Amino acid sequence: MKTPFIVLTPAKMRMEEPFDQKYTYTNGYNTAAIVNAGGVPVLAGFMDEEQALQLMERADGLFMTGGADIEPSLYGEEKQPYCAATQPERDSSDCNLLKAALKLKKPVICICRGCQIANVFLGGTMYQDLPTQMPGDVKHSVYDEYMKESTHTVKVEEGSPLHKLTGKTEIGVNSLHHQGIKTTGKGVVPMAWSPDGLVESWYYDDDTQYLRAYQWHPEMSADSVNGMNIFADFMKAVKENMK
Repeated sequence: MKTPFIVLTPAKMRMEEPFDQKYTYTNGYNTAAIVNAGGVPVLAGFMDEEQALQLMERADGLFMTGGADIEPSLYGEEKQPYCAATQPERDSSDCNLLKAALKLKKPVICICRGCQIANVFLGGTMYQDLPTQMPGDVKHSVYDEYMKESTHTVKVEEGSPLHKLTGKTEIGVNSLHHQGIKTTGKGVVPMAWSPDGLVESWYYDDDTQYLRAYQWHPEMSADSVNGMNIFADFMKAVKENMK
């Protein structure tokens, strides 16, 4: 069997020094997680619907990565001041790639922003800023040198795919987000919640489609048992789908 090729959704940024250029990129944690799980990471550009379909026809799986906030108009809301900068070009591309993957029944793993945009694609809505709209004791945004460490726990639904994978009803997660899922989309089945009730992980309710979504960052803790298992499970699904 050939080594699986996994498409990664791209992030974008502008760098003014030393040259004023736009960059399409992904971080090293994302590529390392796929390599360590036995795949070949392939970074997409920003795709229209036809381009996304052609790319996913050649790929074996899709990794929807983290990144910028999602444009609130996608879930029927006006953008509030506490919503950070959005990237409509990326929103469109991410949705096109996900649509193609689902049409072709290619396995999908969604991390952080990926978890959110996939839920929005399926008809769900978002909290634009958790500290403002859902204040509580749980720190969801921990952007410091401890970002690889567990910053809070999540309760895992017994019998869910995540429970079967970890063998636990509670695990620690690293948390790097200020937005979160408000209402779930069609086919979205929650399988983990933070102590304040926020959906932190879900799967797609379709026996013919592997889609697992995680609000935290297992790719940053891929040397941990849970991080390794999450990406190994994705790659197992990819290889089974290739047969």
